Amino acid sequence: MFLKRKITVMATVALLSTSLLAGCSSTGAGGSATAEEVLANQNARAALAMAIDKQAYCDVILNNGSIPADVYTPKKLAFDNGKDYADLIEGMGYEYNEEAAKEAWAKAKEEVGFDTVELELLTYDHDLGKRTGEYIQSELSDLEGLTVKVTNLPFEQKLERETKGEFDFSFSGWGADYPDPLTFLATMKTGAQYAKQVGYDNAEYNKLLDEAIKLPTTEAYKKYAEAEKMMLEEAYLAPIYQKASAYLLKDYVSGIVNNSWGADYTYTYADVNKPDKVLNLSTTSDIPSLDVSKSTDQQSFQTMNSTMEGLTRIDGEGKVQPGVAESWKVSEDGLTWTFNLRKNSVWSNGKPVTAKDFEYSWKRTLNPETASEYAYVMEDIAGFADVADKGVDGVGVKAVDDYTLEVKLNRPVAYFPELMSFQVFYPQNQAFVESCGEKYGTAVEYQIYNGPFVLKTWKMEDQFSMDKNPNYWDAANVKLNKINTKVVKDTGAEVNLYEDGQIDRAILSSDYVDKYKDSKELKTRESATTFMLQINGANHN
Repeated sequence: MFLKRKITVMATVALLSTSLLAGCSSTGAGGSATAEEVLANQNARAALAMAIDKQAYCDVILNNGSIPADVYTPKKLAFDNGKDYADLIEGMGYEYNEEAAKEAWAKAKEEVGFDTVELELLTYDHDLGKRTGEYIQSELSDLEGLTVKVTNLPFEQKLERETKGEFDFSFSGWGADYPDPLTFLATMKTGAQYAKQVGYDNAEYNKLLDEAIKLPTTEAYKKYAEAEKMMLEEAYLAPIYQKASAYLLKDYVSGIVNNSWGADYTYTYADVNKPDKVLNLSTTSDIPSLDVSKSTDQQSFQTMNSTMEGLTRIDGEGKVQPGVAESWKVSEDGLTWTFNLRKNSVWSNGKPVTAKDFEYSWKRTLNPETASEYAYVMEDIAGFADVADKGVDGVGVKAVDDYTLEVKLNRPVAYFPELMSFQVFYPQNQAFVESCGEKYGTAVEYQIYNGPFVLKTWKMEDQFSMDKNPNYWDAANVKLNKINTKVVKDTGAEVNLYEDGQIDRAILSSDYVDKYKDSKELKTRESATTFMLQINGANHN
């Protein structure tokens, strides 16, 4: 049965690959409508969410252990006394149902008064992005009168169009920044990244999240689940799958940490059993930015995770360890955290990393003039709600002295030490940032580093390299001398580089998983990342 379905789906995709414009049309009295008019309709959005066979996508296009998802918050991320939050939201969202999708689409056509419409789907320009676009286009062709145009873009250009609202719907992914459902749900709160991009603005949803963060975990999770159910039913986001990866890794490589949140990998503890101690990698996208306050994507966070460091860091077991802060304490009420910074953490320009660098960094991120899309992740800090009216001076982060940072919160946050390892909370040196102006974070010379590696070269859309940082406070325990990363968008090319010994890890697409299924170098990893459709229901520009 599966083989038959796999052949059928692959044949359909193959036929479509010759043209990225396809759809059914019919003649009727409704005429055509704009994408903006159609996607403002909830039934139209729900139809898109239900029309995609997620299991077939995971089996055929991915074939790497990824699982279908109808909900936004992934499994194995957030637990309450051993109980997975995902259990509370099981059965929510829109599952694949072709007939229900057609019925919802028919209702939308009647309610909006249209017969035909063309929608543009944005996806990535690497080979998996292209195959995904073709697959989604194929699945949606069953909705009568819908034409889907697929546009494949480099990550940075895709993100720019999404940020500006210049899209109809897009294939996107969100990974956990910390181990709590809020790391996903907060992205759909009014004004936050995804909510802004798709035009989602629901006061009741906001209220449920605001109420949840004031409650103990068990009660908070119930509120989160209620909010998630509401948001999913409105279908501005349509989850497709929870990510897993299959990859090849040379047997002489060890110590790479697969993270559960934040950056995908940590290379601080990695080693290569070769004299030169050089790790060679590939990636499908360039680094969009190394501006701590403005970065929003996995590649930027990944690079910062290797070249910078926050108050804490996560070890190979997923546990919090001291970073720039050598110790910390929390008040009995859980609202005041005091971090004691080590005196041997320095920037790559020789300047010491101080508590003032953290205070400046966080306030820069919160300053509305910075226009940070990640400012919302700091909403638990006292004074956050008053920034728009009163500015950042009243925000609860203060450099008591050069090596003591005091943080005041609105509520107790049990995972606050984990949160401090996330890249948005990294320090920034005010003098350096201001000396760079608008170029800050755009090239090697326009960033300074305090982490285990320093960015040495960065050739746009080609390659970048990192050298071991001799001034890193824990340099004695960093085994690698260099990390080279090539930008490779085609899986076949990536595998060829791996087989030729030019790179030490290759992420595999479905065809190559089958080819290497018996290889000892084949590895898999689960991820707290959800890929979905962003459906622009109210933000067309």
